[in-house]
Amino acid sequence: MRKKNLLRQIVLAIIGLMISGVGVGIFLYSQLGVDPASVLELGFGNILHVSYGTASALTNVIILIIVFIVDKSYINLSSLLAIFGIGYTADFVSFVMDTLIKGELNLFIRIVMILIGCLIMAVGIATYIRAELGVGAIDMVSEVISDKLKFSYRIVRVTCDISFVVVGFALGGVVGVGTIVAAFMTGPAVQFVRPYVYKVTDKFLKID
Repeated sequence: MRKKNLLRQIVLAIIGLMISGVGVGIFLYSQLGVDPASVLELGFGNILHVSYGTASALTNVIILIIVFIVDKSYINLSSLLAIFGIGYTADFVSFVMDTLIKGELNLFIRIVMILIGCLIMAVGIATYIRAELGVGAIDMVSEVISDKLKFSYRIVRVTCDISFVVVGFALGGVVGVGTIVAAFMTGPAVQFVRPYVYKVTDKFLKID
């Protein structure tokens, strides 16, 4: 039987979002492409001349406003926390790596970086999912469309991801091997790390 503690859930969600942000920051630094949602956010950042973190926050706010108009019941705590949790953490990590790492990295190192980034993202995703406070605004898009139009969630999710990549690339977002890795490996990576992550998070949440 699980006894919930809202404060611990919020803290866990924030930690998970920040861990995801570390993973995204490594993707950004590799310059080999990012996950579909981040491609869209980078595209907005390019045309608005703002950082990834600011573009991510603006994208989340715009989506939340639209969802609020359509059906505000979808909005949850993670939706609000995600506005700042991932994007600005990614900016910070990318800045730190840029400061500490001098010179151009070879392709092999950059590919290793995106694999590490994907694994870190998976740990972050599994962590904030375990907090059970809902999903972020970007993930909410597929959920709302699927529910309202009665379409398969998997089909809607794939369509949304492809749309994010196309629109983001058209706006100047970076697309590359990292985008493919994120699109096809994040899900399996989350499945792989989930049992190990839950052993830690369940102790923190004090699940009976």
